[in-house]
Amino acid sequence: MKKTIFFLLVWLLVVNIFALLVSNRFNLKSDTAYAWIDPLKTTQEQSWNPILLHARWDSFWYIDIVKNGYHLTSGNTLSNIVFFPLYPLLIYIITPLAGMNFALAGWFVSIFSLIGAVIIFYKLLQEFHPTIDPETPIFYLLIFPTAFFLNAIYTESLFLFLSLLTFYYALKGRFSIAGIFGFLTALTRITGIFLFIPILWEFFRRHGARKIFSLSFLPALLIPLGTFLFFLYHYFVFGDFLLFLKIESAWGRTFQFNSDHFILFSNPSVVNFFLDIAFFVFALIAIYHVFRQKWISYGLYILATLGVALGTGTFMSIGRYILVLFPIYIALATIRSHHFEKIYILSSLLLFALNITLFVNWYWAG
Repeated sequence: MKKTIFFLLVWLLVVNIFALLVSNRFNLKSDTAYAWIDPLKTTQEQSWNPILLHARWDSFWYIDIVKNGYHLTSGNTLSNIVFFPLYPLLIYIITPLAGMNFALAGWFVSIFSLIGAVIIFYKLLQEFHPTIDPETPIFYLLIFPTAFFLNAIYTESLFLFLSLLTFYYALKGRFSIAGIFGFLTALTRITGIFLFIPILWEFFRRHGARKIFSLSFLPALLIPLGTFLFFLYHYFVFGDFLLFLKIESAWGRTFQFNSDHFILFSNPSVVNFFLDIAFFVFALIAIYHVFRQKWISYGLYILATLGVALGTGTFMSIGRYILVLFPIYIALATIRSHHFEKIYILSSLLLFALNITLFVNWYWAG
């Protein structure tokens, strides 16, 4: 465990030094990967302040919630309504300790969540996958192409931490605690609700179908309750229980094919599209290996999460969705091939460096 924590701290140092270097080395024009990117709002900002590098894209929506609460824009277009409340709530709580610096507070939440996630991931691997060296899946996670988001003002590290805790206690058969952490995960992002599916399976596997209708299953219902309460908040404050889904459509996410995301109008858009396809193929390979190991609860979780992500009609941000699906890294660690290991490490590190360069320079990286 100590070696893993030390590696994580070195990872944080190296990754952030690299981010500082690439943000100040280039003089870049605005990104043209998507037609909706506003060049006036996404111009490169050179700075030696490491805190600022972690606030890009969605980061400002979370900070806006901390500053101004939830609010609608005119015409119900892009709005902070679609961002779940737990992450900005934690930023709000920590902000006074960070000298009222919202970005620093958000960075602290992400870093400490990442440290917690690595610790729980290590414990889960030790207890439930004793034939796998815990350091291998964690290493695969930290060099994944979109791993910089674990260190940014995004929900990835918090979501990973809470979902790992949910699985950890469910696998131990402590469903009351799993339900509480699942509830918190569901308050972090929309895909948190899908933890209910693997928890249901684990409960069924241990206790059978009859017990599902008993009081002992009630804690598992806390997971969908988290999502329900956020929607209920929309109803009482804005008068619309389904407001989240309506605002999501303004963000280009609807449960139908979105042709706009498949129009390749520039070289950057072509590269982006094929990288997203590569992530999708990678996820399919990982899912195959998860089910091959007969890890049903893991497989159901990945399928549900990716299914809904792809069901919104676009591959956009799929690399970020995959990042927090920790069973993928466990499955990869079961592939006993030095050739695969070398290919994964080399390709991941190259894409990791690319995505850091993109993100800190206000280019779309997921």
